[in-house]
Amino acid sequence: MKRIFIIASFLSVFLLAGAQESYVMYETMYMKPKADKLEEFNDALTKHNKEFHAEGASKVFIRYVINGDHAGEYVWVMGPTTWTDLDNRPDDKAHTDDWNEVLPYLDEVSEVEYWRMSNELSYFPEGYTGSSKIHVRTWDVKPGKRDEVKKVLEQVTAVYKETKDKNPWMIYYNQFQTGNGRDISAVAGFEKWAEFDEESTWEKDFEKVHGEGSWDMAMEFMRENTTMKEEVRELVPELSGTSSLR
Repeated sequence: MKRIFIIASFLSVFLLAGAQESYVMYETMYMKPKADKLEEFNDALTKHNKEFHAEGASKVFIRYVINGDHAGEYVWVMGPTTWTDLDNRPDDKAHTDDWNEVLPYLDEVSEVEYWRMSNELSYFPEGYTGSSKIHVRTWDVKPGKRDEVKKVLEQVTAVYKETKDKNPWMIYYNQFQTGNGRDISAVAGFEKWAEFDEESTWEKDFEKVHGEGSWDMAMEFMRENTTMKEEVRELVPELSGTSSLR
């Protein structure tokens, strides 16, 4: 009995510590507007976000998807927030009625998700305030391989930190498993498309930090144990409720 009590006490302390830990989370969803109602959609969404999602944990910014499965759609991003904050999000009649003014101009809302950032695996350059464009990689991880994938991501983050990269690298974990194959996301911010024309030194930098052959080993593991999809998103400030990205 004493042993059970000790274990229970330990778990209580552990869970309490976890609950009190500071963290960053975002609510996201894809929005596909009706092709012949873009102007009406833009006007209704702008009005809604400026009135109800301009500040605090419920602030929203909108990104346009350039490529990938959701190309041509918009991404609603609310936060940074927490589960507790969600209990206080706008949900009164005025908010609901106004949101109902947006819905008629949408063909579809999909992939409503909650993404929690890993502080340990993320990197921000000094003075970072947000990125107008982001390159998003999302992985479907094979069962039982999440810890090993984390080790690879730790290696990538170490290179960002060692090279003091000018752009951020953020890792997010999907908080619900819905069978959609979207388990972990890496978000790399950038400002200019011209960066894709720059000669990459990534493999060399990776092996300088982790040893010869380490890059090929890491990539082989990821190919065998994950499936990745990519998309690029660009900020649409005029549709957003806020100009603050953090």
